[in-house]
Amino acid sequence: MGLRVETKQDILNEVCSHLGLASIQVSSGSTEPRDFFVRIISLLGLPSPSHTDKPGLAKCIVESAGILWLPEYESRGSTVTLAGLRAVREAVFLFIHD
Repeated sequence: MGLRVETKQDILNEVCSHLGLASIQVSSGSTEPRDFFVRIISLLGLPSPSHTDKPGLAKCIVESAGILWLPEYESRGSTVTLAGLRAVREAVFLFIHD
């Protein structure tokens, strides 16, 4: 039996659980909803970023935790990659375990 590969939905579930947020589902094509990032920013009390696209919101979360935002964290079509969501999760954990 092979190892199970972590999905975007796994990360959304984990972050929502740790923050006490209602579950948020990825949409078709494993696209993460913008509301996921907006809720995190609001809950953590981060300044609202000037960027309104999903990568901009995710970058705000990651960089607010002192983590470098890398180009491979976003892709065309204004989406955040699996690696980007992992960085968001790491940032959230840094905030809540500080």
